[in-house]
Amino acid sequence: MRRLKIIGGVIGGLLFAMTQAQAAGTSAGATISNQATVSYDAGAGTVTASSGTVSFKVQELVKATVAKLDAGNINISSPQTNAAMKFRIQNDGNGSEGFKIVVTQDSGDDFDVTLGSIYIDDGDGILDTAVDTLYDNSNPPAIAADASLVIWVTSNIPAGLSDSDAANLNISGVSQTFIADGQSNPNAGAVVTGGGDNGTDAVNAVAITSVTSTYVVSDIDVAITKAITATRDNLGAGGNQAIPGAEVDYLLTVTVTGTGTATGIVVTDPLPSELLLKNGISGSISVSGYPNPLTAASGDDDASYDANTNTITVNLGNISAGSTPKTIEFTTVIQ
Repeated sequence: MRRLKIIGGVIGGLLFAMTQAQAAGTSAGATISNQATVSYDAGAGTVTASSGTVSFKVQELVKATVAKLDAGNINISSPQTNAAMKFRIQNDGNGSEGFKIVVTQDSGDDFDVTLGSIYIDDGDGILDTAVDTLYDNSNPPAIAADASLVIWVTSNIPAGLSDSDAANLNISGVSQTFIADGQSNPNAGAVVTGGGDNGTDAVNAVAITSVTSTYVVSDIDVAITKAITATRDNLGAGGNQAIPGAEVDYLLTVTVTGTGTATGIVVTDPLPSELLLKNGISGSISVSGYPNPLTAASGDDDASYDANTNTITVNLGNISAGSTPKTIEFTTVIQ
């Protein structure tokens, strides 16, 4: 293959670890030699004769697999910048190879995006354009045999779209060795003479296929606010000083705007160590829509308090946009 930037070492001052997979087979450039023997009895003992040694060199098999890593469709806003899709590109060949990431858009969906940059994930699984290294598609990084890279493909979403509008992006990886040879869409069995590792030919394993991922416009938005509604110092004079032993009341408000329904809404509130829920797991948490306060004990209703992590959790379920905001109220004690 063409000698490109090697992934698995240091790139731009950052160290990227490659994921190893099942072996792709005998390495490109390996020489396989074999010799046969024959033995026979000529009356005076066993005689052995050997053939000459025959040898051949293993050529480089070029194969990439692109896998979608997002669990489902990617919800986006209109407009939005750097909307990201996550993929893994795997080198299933037996030599080091760089692959150009090819992105195409369907003509029959609801809108087209403006393609942005491609980034190599730094291992944390979170896109950070200030930290993650750009994937240079004009000179793609070489990926060792059996190794893979996690990449982010970003797009800019236009304004003026409607809720549920969708756009499909088709992602494939094409060997830079074949592209440099003028073969941008090689079939299985296509060859670049002398293009493989260690003086071998590069042989394409399969026709290029793509994987599809979809952006879907979701105009729904969930917001949360937190406020202190009262402080009681419990010194008997109606004071409100924030002192050890004082009670502090909190109000959380969850609002859903836009169109559609937000599903599976869960609110978590990790309290600082200086505060504990009043009465701990024997305490209560008030949630709008319930006639009575919910218990802080886990497992008996939609609210709970974990004394080990000092965290309040409330399952609000599904809320339609425009519904009356949901409120959560509880009392803490300053330690």
